[in-house]
Amino acid sequence: MSHVKRFCVYCPPPPPHPKPPVPGGPHDWEMHPSWTAGMEALNAYRHWVSSVVLPIAFQWIEEHKSEVYASVPDDVKDDIGVAIAAAFRLVKELPAYKTGMEGSAAFAADVANGTHDSSKTNPVWTGIARKVRTSTEEAFAEQASLLEDVQE
Repeated sequence: MSHVKRFCVYCPPPPPHPKPPVPGGPHDWEMHPSWTAGMEALNAYRHWVSSVVLPIAFQWIEEHKSEVYASVPDDVKDDIGVAIAAAFRLVKELPAYKTGMEGSAAFAADVANGTHDSSKTNPVWTGIARKVRTSTEEAFAEQASLLEDVQE
């Protein structure tokens, strides 16, 4: 179960498995390893959004329920996309969002002119991404004599 709303309440999916499987997906031996890893990564991301991000969003919506649902027709109050859209219309008017948009513009300018220091940007996630990438490259390198130029 994921992305279910009943009676204007978000119902998150059950706790994650250690490694979210691709439901109905192929076995390891059926597909290219990068495809399998990519699908597993997308599924893990989907689970994170459903289990972590959306509950935070719907807590905010619950705290601002009358404002959020004021413009939502009764027949679509349990539509997640409609609820998120209505909440986002409100969020875009809040000071924190406006400050974030200004920061986003400043960030883009720093990246464009080469002055952005990425060493402090998401260091945990950056470290994980680098380890995953390195492990993948090492796994393919171990089989380079058999795979030759088709490993990329």
